[in-house]
Amino acid sequence: MGIAERQLRLVQVACTVFLVLCILLTHFGLLGHREPSGAINIRQFLVIGLALWSGVSGFTAQYRLLAVRARPQQPLKKSTPFSRWRAGHLIRLWSAMAVGLWGLVLFEIRGPLWVVDTLFAAGLILLMTWRPGANPTAAGSMNAAD
Repeated sequence: MGIAERQLRLVQVACTVFLVLCILLTHFGLLGHREPSGAINIRQFLVIGLALWSGVSGFTAQYRLLAVRARPQQPLKKSTPFSRWRAGHLIRLWSAMAVGLWGLVLFEIRGPLWVVDTLFAAGLILLMTWRPGANPTAAGSMNAAD
């Protein structure tokens, strides 16, 4: 595992720890006791929609990023396959954590606890199943050595 992969793993651990702390804060009453509302109102529905958008858009951003670069255009000097690879993975990690953070927002506006817990769980699952994949710089150097 190279330095770039280790750095991404460190970001993954930091995001996971932060999300676990958010879960502990809500479930042990450290943010105060909140009675959930009976029905989902428009604000809560909007937060749930934003959480879904965060999860889906974050995990499709890397494909969109690579598709934009595949089109013929004037080359950017600072954009390399490695920088796009790293940026795509950082976006994925942030979006996975954002799903859980929307759960915290939903908790604060008295959303149903089962939805809050679902968003927390979805964020944790996305963070725990994330893998950095092949580093394009390392893959290129291995192919050159063959």
